[in-house]
Amino acid sequence: TASGISWILYCMAKYPEHQQKCREEIKEVLGDRQTMEWEDLGKIPYTNMCIKESLRIYPPVPGVARMLRNPVTFFDGRSIPAGTLVGLSIYAIHKNPAVWEDPEVFNPLRFTPENSANRHSHAFVPFA
Repeated sequence: TASGISWILYCMAKYPEHQQKCREEIKEVLGDRQTMEWEDLGKIPYTNMCIKESLRIYPPVPGVARMLRNPVTFFDGRSIPAGTLVGLSIYAIHKNPAVWEDPEVFNPLRFTPENSANRHSHAFVPFA
């Protein structure tokens, strides 16, 4: 989305040291070419981590709501009846200090394979 792209560009401008690493990585992959190819995306891991970190800090969709079709019962016996509107703050999930150490700090290395391996699959949901 335009919002997501704008925040990515903002982060690159705000953190020039990360911008420089992305620039060098992309230049190396491009070589003499002018444009990236789909196959190149897997060759720019640092840039991808910067994009993810930007989307974590500034999610384009800050929250979602869903109407429950079926009741939900939790492990402790509490339940939510069908027909209840449930809201979820993606912004809050992405800022949860129990999941993200120093959640306000721009740190693309959160998304290395090693750091991502132990994180719940729903801890990062930039597009709902």
